[in-house]
Amino acid sequence: MIEFDNLSFWYKDNDSPSLSDINISIDEGEFVLVTGPSGCGKSTFIRSINGLIPHFYGGKIKGDVTVSGKKVSETPTNILSEKVGMVFQDPENQLITNEVEREIAFALENLCFSPDLIAKRIEEAIEAVGVSRIRHENPSNLSGGQKQKVAIASALAVHPEILLLDEPTSELDPAAAESILNIIEKINDELGITVILIEHRLERVVHHVDRMLILQDSKIIFDDNPRKINYNERKNWRIGLPPVTELSLRFADKLNNHELPLTVKEARTTLKELLSSMNNIIDLPEEKSLGREILSMKNVYFSYDGANDILKNINLSLREGDQLSIMGKNASGKTTLIKLINGILKQRKGSISLYGKKIEDYSSSEIIKRVGIVFQDPNLHLFNETVEEEIGFVLKNLGQDADTIETKVTQIMDEFGISQYKYSYPLDLSGGEKQRVAIASVLVGDPDILILDEPTRGLDYPIKMKLINYLRKRNKTVIMVTHDVETAAQFSNRVILLSEGKVVTDGYRREVLSKALLFSPQINRLIQPYAKNGIPDNILTLDEILEVLT
Repeated sequence: MIEFDNLSFWYKDNDSPSLSDINISIDEGEFVLVTGPSGCGKSTFIRSINGLIPHFYGGKIKGDVTVSGKKVSETPTNILSEKVGMVFQDPENQLITNEVEREIAFALENLCFSPDLIAKRIEEAIEAVGVSRIRHENPSNLSGGQKQKVAIASALAVHPEILLLDEPTSELDPAAAESILNIIEKINDELGITVILIEHRLERVVHHVDRMLILQDSKIIFDDNPRKINYNERKNWRIGLPPVTELSLRFADKLNNHELPLTVKEARTTLKELLSSMNNIIDLPEEKSLGREILSMKNVYFSYDGANDILKNINLSLREGDQLSIMGKNASGKTTLIKLINGILKQRKGSISLYGKKIEDYSSSEIIKRVGIVFQDPNLHLFNETVEEEIGFVLKNLGQDADTIETKVTQIMDEFGISQYKYSYPLDLSGGEKQRVAIASVLVGDPDILILDEPTRGLDYPIKMKLINYLRKRNKTVIMVTHDVETAAQFSNRVILLSEGKVVTDGYRREVLSKALLFSPQINRLIQPYAKNGIPDNILTLDEILEVLT
């Protein structure tokens, strides 16, 4: 169905190829996962299937791609769009109408479907992704996760032969992500639609797929069923496997001919003998908040329309050095909460104090010096001509001299692996690369409080760990909004769960993330049956379980 014939592609003004000598076939009805480090060519790979390469993106191409017998280079994109549906990495790039229903109908109308069929497809798509409650809302007013669901519904409604998804769950909470992936798997199984999905968080998706492609340095370095991974080849991959799969690879000699597990349930069976024999029990103390109070929110309410409260009776105390993760379902009020903390929004009722002073008594420039925020959408940060200028912008505004700016910009570009993009136009970068530039552009100002809204979206595992380690070394206060349970387990000392605008849980990370139905990391869920053997039931991470086992 899809045939890559020695395809190589160079973007304009780029000396290195984004794809190099790709030769693979994808059969009708396959469910294929494409993963690899940021900037390895994943988005380029799927753009070459739907015709955006070479028809939209400028550059040099060698070889070709054939889709359903048609050469992509010779087929107009409007013809390909009837066969290939696409959900982009940034859902805002494909939402163009002022109502959710009209958004889902837009492609159907352009393909001249009958009114009755359009109405039927709209209902199917809305119910499939769970957006019936917001069907008449303006997409621009929705949360990031809701926008992602609408974009997925718009693509599904067309019933394409091939569905391309670029990180479709990056802004979804764990339950919503699993629901969407189950829907995509069902469409693949029952309708025979070929699905090609890009994802970094492999624990979410790898058990759904038939085949996994790993791209690294513009080449395919693995192409097989993910259960065929072996420990020796995995050593050189710059990706993060599911923690239970990684744990199993470390003890591959004890798998007793079991297949490599991809889920918690499979790992319990595979590692049963090993986990039952644990005898090196360790003490796992909580990481307490010890610093002075720097933020206080008391009885805070907020409403966008003056009538319906998005946040209700929020009481929150933040201490110096806290590493706080804010979690919860989509549209629970997480982003609204952090906008109150840095003064972008003003509470309807209640009080907010920052360093003992009411937040409304600060000027905008005073807050900016103390509180830095990285928004969910990195494009909101990017407006300079080069990456170097983008990162140095805040330092210029702070009045620092040219030598100091150059030194600090160079250091942080090295830290986040973006030095090679020093003179690149930021908006031309991949989603993960733009995310790194946005984070660096705020971190370089060294704010006392750093707020990160979904910072790991688009980041590969090594870069994500670099970010976590960098934040730990800074030893300053960080507030992170995230749906990434594994990151919260590795990073936080405190976790808050929001639901429908209310704080339902506020505690230390082991207390909140252990034995939780939706918000426990994989390793914690794995070890629960073995707590009766004496192993602590609040182990959260791969490193902690390895300490017990070794």
